[in-house]
Amino acid sequence: MKTSKVGLALLLVCCVWAVFIVAGCTKDEVDTTGTIYGIVNDADNGEPVSGVYIVLNPGGKTANTGSDGRFEFLDMEPGQYTIQISKNGYKTNTKRISVVAGEQTSGDMVLERGESRIKLSTNSLIFAKGETSKTFDIMNIGTSGSVSWSVAFSESWIKIAPVSGTTSQGKSSTVVVNIDREKITQDVTANLLVEADGESMPVAISVRFGESEGGGGDEPSEGKGSCGEIVSCDSEVKMEFLSCVKNADAVEFQFLLTNNREDWQVWFNRDQSDGVDDKGNSYPGYNTKFYVGNSDSFVTNGNAVRFMKGVSTKCRVIVPGIKNEASSLQRLDWVISSSQPWNPQVKKITFTEVKW
Repeated sequence: MKTSKVGLALLLVCCVWAVFIVAGCTKDEVDTTGTIYGIVNDADNGEPVSGVYIVLNPGGKTANTGSDGRFEFLDMEPGQYTIQISKNGYKTNTKRISVVAGEQTSGDMVLERGESRIKLSTNSLIFAKGETSKTFDIMNIGTSGSVSWSVAFSESWIKIAPVSGTTSQGKSSTVVVNIDREKITQDVTANLLVEADGESMPVAISVRFGESEGGGGDEPSEGKGSCGEIVSCDSEVKMEFLSCVKNADAVEFQFLLTNNREDWQVWFNRDQSDGVDDKGNSYPGYNTKFYVGNSDSFVTNGNAVRFMKGVSTKCRVIVPGIKNEASSLQRLDWVISSSQPWNPQVKKITFTEVKW
């Protein structure tokens, strides 16, 4: 009897451990996201470079390298991304990477000393339902000589014309991007890389297969609505009203922002921004969405936005919850929390008497 009891006890212990092990294994959740980490080094001496501005697309997430040249992006959905790195005194560089669920992806890159010789008129193109063709410009901003460039891509549903060229100093070249919709069956994204003179810059492509959803929406046609005045944050930042429409209880208006000073990196503050309609109803900034360029992601307090010198950028503001009795936004302030390398004369942009 004693022997059988000992055996039974051992059997029970083994069963408990087996249950514990199985339970422990099933309790662990499968990782559905990945991580991007990297270090940026100087191409000449191999030293880490601090203060490098990092832009991750799609998504528009941004970061800056620390004193050790390192950066990371956590909880990233699996898929294809581009990392663009830039800093004054260096040429811009871009890298394609693939994020895999449960894995860390290296984004190590190098920066080559020198000034950029090219700029792009936009870093993203969004094709709404039915659209098949859009353009962007490659500008030679060098101080002398021509610059040769090429556009790299791998998707069969994209056609580029031309795929390479040479642009004289102070001039620009137009690149046409055509989409073959017969080859797509759902919303798709891709990244083009414009490579020139030792640097590369991305253009994010987003194609909507069906009806638009969410904040992106179909762009309202220009010429609708009106704006009494736009008070710019700086005399060298020009603002031009384009349109304003009301859909249900949301008002969307568009404007052009042209930065005539040097390249400008800006952080906006939604929480401090606000508006009021002609009936005295207020609209807090944390509910208002501000889109820059063709991005599908609205600006948040932690995201930096870059406006290039001499480039007109289309912006959209969406204000939800407009009261039925209102016929205009009497005032809307969009507050700037900080910027570099220069500060505007006033840290806000004010729109008055925006009518739909």
